[in-house]
Amino acid sequence: MKVESLENSVPQLFQRANKNYLQAERAIAIIKNTPGIIPVAITAEYRIIWLDVGDYPYKEWKFRYATQNLIEKKGLGYCFTTDIQLLGREELNLGDARAPAGFVFHMSKCGSTVIAKVLDQPATQMVVKEPTPLHENLWQYLTHNWQQPVTPDASNLRLIRNLIQLLGRPRRAGQNTYFVRFRSWNIVFSEIIQQAFPDTPSLFIYRDPVKVMASILNKPTTGLPRLNNSGAAAFITQRSREELTAMQPLDYFTCFYKRYLYQALANMRNTHYLNYRQLNKHNIEQILRTAYHYTATETDLPLMQAQFDTYSKDDSGTVRFVSDSKEKKKQVTPAMHEAAEKHLMAMYQQLEASEHNLSRYLHKALS
Repeated sequence: MKVESLENSVPQLFQRANKNYLQAERAIAIIKNTPGIIPVAITAEYRIIWLDVGDYPYKEWKFRYATQNLIEKKGLGYCFTTDIQLLGREELNLGDARAPAGFVFHMSKCGSTVIAKVLDQPATQMVVKEPTPLHENLWQYLTHNWQQPVTPDASNLRLIRNLIQLLGRPRRAGQNTYFVRFRSWNIVFSEIIQQAFPDTPSLFIYRDPVKVMASILNKPTTGLPRLNNSGAAAFITQRSREELTAMQPLDYFTCFYKRYLYQALANMRNTHYLNYRQLNKHNIEQILRTAYHYTATETDLPLMQAQFDTYSKDDSGTVRFVSDSKEKKKQVTPAMHEAAEKHLMAMYQQLEASEHNLSRYLHKALS
């Protein structure tokens, strides 16, 4: 299966940027004077790929697709590389830097793309959706090649803070807030991310584990399987690479979901939980108000609600959403039920019963 990556899709970006390496002082001056310059990747050699994206809105459902489309439509703009240590410099704290208005963490296959698209409707907001620098080589660097937890010292916290704030820097007139939707396995780093942004509220979206398994096992994916090659999977799941390599796909994915649910319950702060079954146009206003203290305007709310009628992973906005719940039910096997019951359902029920579950507020809003 072909590995999808930004470097594979736009190799010319990496080739040109690598030929233009800048020392810290010069790079910082350029970054500060050019609002469109953001970090778009981190290389295996731990260099930052910087690109001037101008005011491109990044509306696509993945950051990588947005960067690729930008280059295809407008050509390759000014780009350069720096050492990753630049992100830890105090001087990189820009005057227009803001903390994110909210984080979206999720279990995978449970509606995080939908809510990211919903949040992206108002012109005053931007959503950074699975940004490449936050899952390609960053955590490998901060964990010393997956050998130890990220040290929550001032330098690492500043590096994480600068990176996320640069990704969300205002590049369009009227933009005053931004949200970040993380890749599913980034939840194992939610603790240090929340330490970097203690006042930013988070939402963890989850789903009946059996339905998640049916979705992931019946549709090819490269994301989680390829994590085993680097040692990331062993770090995330806390199982050895040898154990993971010997596992069948169902057991392999179960290890990830077990870790996600545990992390959401044990180590997240300032967080609300949302079950996918309650993510709909009727609840969205209350969801955003409770989870993010965000009140949609009378103009924006209909646009946000309309997103539920469109397939979220189609960026053209022309494909209608059709529920696949009946098809998912047919795909569930006894083995999936057994794995979920043994490893996941107890934590799923804890999420359901938590005082931080949005169901409490949604029931009140609908009653």
